Amino acid sequence: MKRSIGIFMVLIMWGITGNAQTNLQGEMNNYVVSTTQIPQLQPIILTAEALKEEDGAKFGDFQIVMYGPNVNELTSKEEMETYTAKAKAAGVAIFVCKISIGRLGIEPGELHEYIQVVDHAYTHLLQLEKDKNYYSLQL
Repeated sequence: MKRSIGIFMVLIMWGITGNAQTNLQGEMNNYVVSTTQIPQLQPIILTAEALKEEDGAKFGDFQIVMYGPNVNELTSKEEMETYTAKAKAAGVAIFVCKISIGRLGIEPGELHEYIQVVDHAYTHLLQLEKDKNYYSLQL
């Protein structure tokens, strides 16, 4: 009985140590934030900068996914230059939902060149959460 308990404790400790080593061996912190509001880009980018500093070498990918009727504002290339320059400097990628721009009659070429198109905002978010272990926030 004592031997069984001893073996059990060794296996538990091995599991805990194995999990801790896995988390220390290069797993990156990846983030995705979805929003419908263009003005939220600035505080989201500031958050990315803070997380990049906090995470250090563990900072991975940071994405913003835009969707909804306000994405028509993404066609103002001059206004978007302010946001995209800050996003680029912070290592933040900006995406927009293809369905949203399609409903508004916006062609991808009308968007700022830094903004990428994903087929469906929610599907993109769920795939990142499920398959790539992203931290996710919807605003």
